[in-house]
Amino acid sequence: MKLTLFYAPVACSLVPYVALTEAGADFDVRVISYRRGDHLSAEYLRMNPKHKVPVLLIDGAPLSENVAILQWIARHHPEAHLLPTGGLEEFRAIAFLSWCASGIHPALTPNALPQRYCDLPDSAESVRRCAQLLLTENYRIAEDQLGDREWFFDSFSLADAYFFWAFRRGTMFGVDVSGLPRCRAHLQRMMQRSSVQKVLAFESAALAAEKTV
Repeated sequence: MKLTLFYAPVACSLVPYVALTEAGADFDVRVISYRRGDHLSAEYLRMNPKHKVPVLLIDGAPLSENVAILQWIARHHPEAHLLPTGGLEEFRAIAFLSWCASGIHPALTPNALPQRYCDLPDSAESVRRCAQLLLTENYRIAEDQLGDREWFFDSFSLADAYFFWAFRRGTMFGVDVSGLPRCRAHLQRMMQRSSVQKVLAFESAALAAEKTV
């Protein structure tokens, strides 16, 4: 089986990169540059007309959307125990992934692209401020869900990988996370995983390469 991950630095495509690495999967990575407009090329739009990352190409067939991609990876690599299986925990894990995708992620985008949300003059900072209030609310929910545990479920899962991206991205936008010690500790635990270190090294190289073009 040939797998190719279409990935953009800093974007949520980091999550399936971590998942594939945790699974020990053999896969290639194609870097998509938003700055160059790679996501709007005819080739990419044929594969994903939503013009976003990630896309996982599976023997030539594209699969988009993180919630679907992560479940596919987990089911095809059961030995890696990437998501809880069986019973209510399995569906709670899917619910968590969905929350990251549809609850937290939409509050991140306005920080980078406020003009998509309001085109009134001098509205960018107001859009970002409102988005950060939503992020803070979601992060506090995660803080409570973590409790005294290291991971969101009984052991590391892709729920942790997805939240890691969502929380790290928020810190890049200057969201105040000083009152979230559990989330900050979770971030540090994730940073220590070899899969995350590998992805972040790749991210740094991809960002450096993009600057030279």
